[in-house]
Amino acid sequence: MATQSAGGLFQNTTDMLAGPMIGWHFEAPLHWQVSLMPEILWMTKGSVVRNQAQGVRTRSTFRYLEVPLLLKISTDRRADGMFLLAGPSMGYFLSGRYQSWLNGQQNTDVRYDLSTNERRFQFSLIFGIGMEGERWAFDVRAQSSVTPFDRLIRVQNQVYALTVAYRMGGKKPKSTEEEDLDDSNN
Repeated sequence: MATQSAGGLFQNTTDMLAGPMIGWHFEAPLHWQVSLMPEILWMTKGSVVRNQAQGVRTRSTFRYLEVPLLLKISTDRRADGMFLLAGPSMGYFLSGRYQSWLNGQQNTDVRYDLSTNERRFQFSLIFGIGMEGERWAFDVRAQSSVTPFDRLIRVQNQVYALTVAYRMGGKKPKSTEEEDLDDSNN
């Protein structure tokens, strides 16, 4: 779910825009409870504004290639369980579209001309919490841009997401400390 804010996280000034987020990530263990988790995502940002009294609805849709560099911190000594996510993300604006409707009839449908857009990169911060098993994981996360979307219009893109991941490279390996704990219990 994407929206825009003139302030900070959870201070959105527009309605939510539902959109897909598709990507890939891998984990590089730094410690048995901490991993570096880079991702490559294709995601939707933007917003919806509704004015019921005037019968007006507008939708701004922005497609981004996003590269988060997250720190994944396990809250349990085991490989499975709850984890926290935090880190920066760099986004690149790929395409955009502005649409508006008056009393249900579409009157505007414009694609953004990116050849004159000077602000195609956007820096964001991400925070989240999730659960993982041997093969599946999911997390809920909030992302807020730090750099404004436009030079004149000082709004920030906000994204609230539920992500689901499937581990393709086999089961998550146990840490050496965890293996030592298992051996001492036998």
